[in-house]
Amino acid sequence: MEKKRFEEEMSKKSKILGVRFSVEQIEQFYKYMNLLIEWNEKINLTAITDEEEIIEKHFIDSLTILKYIKDDYTMIDVGTGAGFPGLPIAISSKAEVTLLDSLNKRVNFLNSISTELELKNVNTVHGRAEEMGANQKYREKYDIAVSRAVAPMNVLVEYLLPFVKIGGICIC
Repeated sequence: MEKKRFEEEMSKKSKILGVRFSVEQIEQFYKYMNLLIEWNEKINLTAITDEEEIIEKHFIDSLTILKYIKDDYTMIDVGTGAGFPGLPIAISSKAEVTLLDSLNKRVNFLNSISTELELKNVNTVHGRAEEMGANQKYREKYDIAVSRAVAPMNVLVEYLLPFVKIGGICIC
């Protein structure tokens, strides 16, 4: 997809959410999309590879929770996979975002993307939610815990709750 068309699509779809992107953010999303497609040929990151679907089903869908996230918040994305919703949130806000995934090859992808996009507000963790939630380094440390398409709701809540501070929220 040509960059100009990408900008138009992102702008059109983001208006639904009331979000405006800077030139730098658009550039970051564009790089992210292209790197996602490139890496997906080597390791299975997502079944969604059509550029318009990536914009709508990954980027915009991830940003539907942006209204709940303040810039001084800490957030953990449990089972982040290819970085959804965590990386779009990190691009669009100043919140400190931790991306947790159980597969090291995905964590390597996330580290590469974070470096390539120069995201200073992203940390990655390789591990399982059940183990990391019991680890004092991560337990009750986040304002928000999020997850997308990881497990049935009753299981997902058990994964997320240990990460959240008292008064924090889980978004599933």
